[in-house]
Amino acid sequence: MSVPTTHHVSAGTYTIGAAADPVSRPPHQLMLPAFAIAETAVTNAQFAAFVEAGGYHEASYWSDYGWRWQQNKQDEHPAFWDDHNFNHPLQPVVGLCWYEADAFCHWLSAATGDRWRLPGEAEWEAAAKPPDGETIPTEWINSAALGIGRTWAALGRGAVSWCGARDMLGNVWEWTRSRWGRNWQRLDYPYPYDPADGREDRSGSHARVMRGGSWFDGPDVARPTYRGRYLPGSRGSNIGFRIVKDVL
Repeated sequence: MSVPTTHHVSAGTYTIGAAADPVSRPPHQLMLPAFAIAETAVTNAQFAAFVEAGGYHEASYWSDYGWRWQQNKQDEHPAFWDDHNFNHPLQPVVGLCWYEADAFCHWLSAATGDRWRLPGEAEWEAAAKPPDGETIPTEWINSAALGIGRTWAALGRGAVSWCGARDMLGNVWEWTRSRWGRNWQRLDYPYPYDPADGREDRSGSHARVMRGGSWFDGPDVARPTYRGRYLPGSRGSNIGFRIVKDVL
């Protein structure tokens, strides 16, 4: 089992949101506790340990709605698991839904004794910002503008954020733990971000926020502040995830 390399994000006040996007405004400051974020999205090699450990058959790793989803699907691995365009060990795992990403976190927590989880969208946004004063070259972001037509390997050519996390923009959309709304069309959890309003609740079948854009999407959404979303049981060849670890 390969435990992800992480980078520390100190407790402090971070500015999140953007005035230019209706669902990302207003810009505001938010106090976040310290956490450690994985250097890359979870790779096929890392997710394979969950598959091989029988994670798809152990109900204790799954949320209630997630286990219902799995009992209905009876899957053994993510979609595109056998697709040569997406299954190199160092490519980010794709074709998995929010429930699968959440179950992986709970399995890894049980296996390591650390508390791994999906990042809240505010944590993700705070960690994704570029180093101060830097503009990220478009060739460092795997969006549809590059025309590659698939993911590239973790630790590849992707941009590095201020905290050392790689490829947070482009390549794959990354699930967060944050709720968007009861369905994907209605935003029930707008900004300003309120950590006490239930948006980080693991339960339910709410649409969940995704961040970062992907190889399939235009570069306009590959921004730290852009808020995407999808239903928690949905999969795609452009959807993966990154994890964080609580810091005591």
